[in-house]
Amino acid sequence: MRALEKAEETVGIILFAGVCLLVLLGAISRTIGMPLIWAVDAAQLLFAWTAVLGADVALKRWQHIEIDILVRAFPAALRRLLAYAWLVLIATFLAALVWLGTELTLLNLERELGDTPLSYGWVTAAIPVGAALMLLTTVVRLLRGLMGRQAITTGSVDGMVL
Repeated sequence: MRALEKAEETVGIILFAGVCLLVLLGAISRTIGMPLIWAVDAAQLLFAWTAVLGADVALKRWQHIEIDILVRAFPAALRRLLAYAWLVLIATFLAALVWLGTELTLLNLERELGDTPLSYGWVTAAIPVGAALMLLTTVVRLLRGLMGRQAITTGSVDGMVL
């Protein structure tokens, strides 16, 4: 899992740098009167993939926002039970995203991405692929928790309350 996380992070950084570069090139080219029409479309494609890769890396590191003001008052056993319930709910939602995102991608294969020759399916494919990565992360976390190899509870991991 560590190698996958590192690969996701590296690819995400490269893609985000690509987004910044494409937006910059698009702005400069418009300023000098020679617009690169495709730059915004390509930036949109890279940004979609950056977002889902970043979401999975954040999930692996427990860095998603958690509003725990209500559950902090619950006993530890109830918080643990709720944490398992949330993981099952999250896994169910992500499985639905994989399924529906795949359908959306298949519907968009013939659609062109703006002014590029690329299929818009490349943009929408970020949804099922990202959801599958997050589903894997969630299922691994759930299984590790059930086997006693990872603490599963609600409430912030580092003690920080937002």
